[in-house]
Amino acid sequence: MGLARRLGIGGAAIFFALLLWGYVHLSSNYEVDMDLPLEVMSPQGLAVATELPEKVHARFSGLGWRLFLMTLTGKSYFKLDLSERDTKELSAGKFFITKEDLAASSTLPSDVKLTKIVPDSISVQFSQEITKRVPIDLRLDITPATGYTLVGDPLIAPVLVTVKGSNIMLDSLRALPTKILHEHNVRETFTKTLELSDTLKDEITSRSVNAITIKIIVEAVAEQVFKEIPLTIEAVPADRDVLLNPGSISVTLRGGVNQLARLDPATIHAKIIYDAMRFDSLSAIKPVIEAPKGIEVLLTEPAELKFVVRKK
Repeated sequence: MGLARRLGIGGAAIFFALLLWGYVHLSSNYEVDMDLPLEVMSPQGLAVATELPEKVHARFSGLGWRLFLMTLTGKSYFKLDLSERDTKELSAGKFFITKEDLAASSTLPSDVKLTKIVPDSISVQFSQEITKRVPIDLRLDITPATGYTLVGDPLIAPVLVTVKGSNIMLDSLRALPTKILHEHNVRETFTKTLELSDTLKDEITSRSVNAITIKIIVEAVAEQVFKEIPLTIEAVPADRDVLLNPGSISVTLRGGVNQLARLDPATIHAKIIYDAMRFDSLSAIKPVIEAPKGIEVLLTEPAELKFVVRKK
């Protein structure tokens, strides 16, 4: 008998021995601890008013292979349906979810039993369900590639989402966050579907959308000089005149190549803010430049302005 054949027979024998060992052991009863997701369904007109744990720590007993499959598939969960409960009973005070409630609401295999939950009960409070429209809170982690820049604010649709939930929880809700969008080394404009966060899944009973469309505009970086930007002087006393030399300046800006090409020079503002103490001690002053959002001001020419202050 050849060596390869002997090794093959030996490997098969070891495999079947392990299979038999596993069958014998997994056919015994065991206890294991698992964390299973929790979902609570409220009666009509009410909503959960307390923050519930996403998962419940519980102990289960059953055949080893059943418990192994539960862990492997991850398809078991607790879904407590209180939709038929008396609303007066639930809104009167705190309601306690017990081990018996969860055992009756679980998706466990028929021969697996729930023996313990930690803690022994879960407190939940209900309040009136209301409807509210809130803006989207974008959570973005986007970095352009070297030589590129993000242009303007992200474009999203829709900009508002309608949610239903507990009046206690929604009164303080100012915006609904998205999941984090991670994009790095970006070189071109892109559009993505971005899901809303599910961190408030129990407190929010429904929402008009589960995802939004977001467009991020990306352009190559460019620099452009805008000449003859007029200067204005603010906060000058009524009995004073301030003469600037020169009366206009050149401003060098950095931004997206198309963003700068479309930029209206009238949206660039150059100003001097009068301050008696500073003007008495200086002979030249730097202008304050205001450019549209997302545009970087690099420099002005001249960098400082000479001035003369005269009494009227």
